[in-house]
Amino acid sequence: MLIVRRMARGVRAHFHVRVTEWAMVYPTLGMSVALMFQTDMFETSPSFSELARWATEGAASCVAMLCALVRFAALVVNGTFRSFPFSPHLRAGASLLGAAFWWQVTLGFAMAAVDGRGAWSAVVAYSTLLILEAVNISRSFADITRGRR
Repeated sequence: MLIVRRMARGVRAHFHVRVTEWAMVYPTLGMSVALMFQTDMFETSPSFSELARWATEGAASCVAMLCALVRFAALVVNGTFRSFPFSPHLRAGASLLGAAFWWQVTLGFAMAAVDGRGAWSAVVAYSTLLILEAVNISRSFADITRGRR
């Protein structure tokens, strides 16, 4: 029970600084679950054609799930266990993987919108997730740099 309290305190202490990373756990995990259970998602919309060229629904689901779980673990560990200095590295890795994933989704929707087969509103929504990942990458690498000093 002590470890759970310690982890809860660590999360609370750093939540305000890592809020964009915590926020990205939800859409990444949600997209993973959606891709896992809707195995024909890429066929339902031309907007997913670019992502379909990159991976199958199952593979994209695994990438998103890996990203969400690594990020979640790194955020729980972050600041809670000072003897584990690689939390920023894990956060950076999850953010890079997340950015690659959301870039493919955004690109697919943008290409479909340009061709008149998709909605621009999806481009706005998914590019917002991509921008948040760019912020997370920047913050993670800044933490890595600070840790080396």
